[in-house]
Amino acid sequence: MQTLDVINSVTELSDTRVTGKTVVIIDVLRATSVMVTALSYGAKKVIPVLSKEEAFSYRNNHPEELVILAGERNADPIEGFDMGNSPVELIPGKIDSATLVMTTTNGTRTIRKADTASELYVASFLNAKATADVLGSTKELVLIASGTDGLYSVEDVLCAGYLISLLKQMNQNFHLSDAAIAALNLYESNMAHFPGITTEGRHYNILKKKGKNADLQFCFLKDKFPVVCQQKEGAIVKI
Repeated sequence: MQTLDVINSVTELSDTRVTGKTVVIIDVLRATSVMVTALSYGAKKVIPVLSKEEAFSYRNNHPEELVILAGERNADPIEGFDMGNSPVELIPGKIDSATLVMTTTNGTRTIRKADTASELYVASFLNAKATADVLGSTKELVLIASGTDGLYSVEDVLCAGYLISLLKQMNQNFHLSDAAIAALNLYESNMAHFPGITTEGRHYNILKKKGKNADLQFCFLKDKFPVVCQQKEGAIVKI
């Protein structure tokens, strides 16, 4: 039997729920949206790190690479970094073969915490269909909604629900956990007026107040990029 579970925030994440399983990390606003966009625009890889010190250290130790530092703390850019945590800051042709080193409040922390998974993918609305297409035969699948500051974020669970909807269209054999049933119901209840309830969410409105309207519009584009992004040897790459 194929099983499909949803973890609703990084604070729910534990080794027992992910070890040996295939996981998909979701951070719609905005880390995984940035990663997907960067790899679609030609970046060679994305390195998720936990701190700005770790990011600076990577660049110092890899002078042979074109390293771009990207990230945020509390939704604001980090001093000394090349860019914030924004997909609209990325320009096609400007990051060809670059290594994007990222640290964010939520998404990169979730990726690093899920390191006992057998396979790890990152996804957002931008590449949901392409990601679902490679997961249909997965035996044990866990979708991890990163959340915000350790709490539930409606946009991440909505994206998990969209992925489940896509998977069910391809394969009716997944046994859904209660959390997966709830995520699917959330998406189905909002798909007619997508992104629906997300616009009332805490993180959405934090970004809106900071003037990040272009990011908000971009991050909810469904299936803009036909790319699959998977972790290989500590780096997120396009496969």
